[in-house]
Amino acid sequence: YYLLCYAWDEFAPKQLEKIATEEFPDAVHLFARLLATGVRSLHQRGFETGYVTLEQVTSSPRGRIMMAETLLLVATQPARVCCTFDEMSVDVLTNQILKAALRRILDTKDLDRNLRAEVRSAWRLFDQVGDIDLTPRVFYKVRLHQNNRLYAFLINVCRFLFDSLQPLDHAGGYRFQDVLREPERLQRIYEKFVRNFYRRCQSVYTVKRDRMDWAGQPLDGADFSLVPQMETDVTLRSPSRCIVVECKYTESIYQQNYFKGKFRSGHLYQLAAYLQNLETNSEGILLYPTAGVAVDQSYMLHGHRVRMTTLDLDRPWPKIAASLMALVESAN
Repeated sequence: YYLLCYAWDEFAPKQLEKIATEEFPDAVHLFARLLATGVRSLHQRGFETGYVTLEQVTSSPRGRIMMAETLLLVATQPARVCCTFDEMSVDVLTNQILKAALRRILDTKDLDRNLRAEVRSAWRLFDQVGDIDLTPRVFYKVRLHQNNRLYAFLINVCRFLFDSLQPLDHAGGYRFQDVLREPERLQRIYEKFVRNFYRRCQSVYTVKRDRMDWAGQPLDGADFSLVPQMETDVTLRSPSRCIVVECKYTESIYQQNYFKGKFRSGHLYQLAAYLQNLETNSEGILLYPTAGVAVDQSYMLHGHRVRMTTLDLDRPWPKIAASLMALVESAN
């Protein structure tokens, strides 16, 4: 829950916080409960509304008369006109997304019976909202108000569920695909989690991603723009320090070299290249999730302090947060 919320950079408002402390068999049950409870809360204070463009054939004109369509009516309905007008409605994109996500949850295999009843009750609150098909493009079209944190959080939940619910072979059913089984997706989440945690939870460092060119020049008329830029996962800067944190979500921090485990050379080469192109006093941390064994090793390489360490995510959140804070406090 915290991993995803920091990655989204959006947390549940207070009315949903206590749900995250409950026990759930998997993420889909947790987020289904958050979504159902959040929708009920939205309903109590009133769903978001917006102007929706409608078309209507009427004998009492309103809005703008559509001349081409009206001329087609002359033969059969001479006293009526076709009009288009804007009307305030709850049938807006944010509510359509929430309704579609609830519908997907209802079609999910192995969902708890009591939770399914909660989700169905929340889905029925959208009886005046139209049905849409969820696609990645739908989420990019959403425009949220800065003062509506609950909608922003719930739309993130919908996107997570959209990415995680995979269609079954038969039509109309879905199975939850655990994010832990999708390494590339989990890598992106892990990286955003670490960066947003440091941005939110400390004030000593500025936090961003550094983009830099290689220290070099083209030879014999070569096009230097073909050389890709380097980009760090997380860079923390204070007046006296520069710390680069590279987040690597892998099953093992080791590679086999002549039947003996060694740190992954590719990860170390990548971090070393960043450090050599930054400030002379820059430090580096390769941060892995704990996978079977905890590791914490530090070295001085080419004048830069480099630390290889693991973060145990299978602990209560306060201990995870404390470990992340201690990491940048003790890096020198």
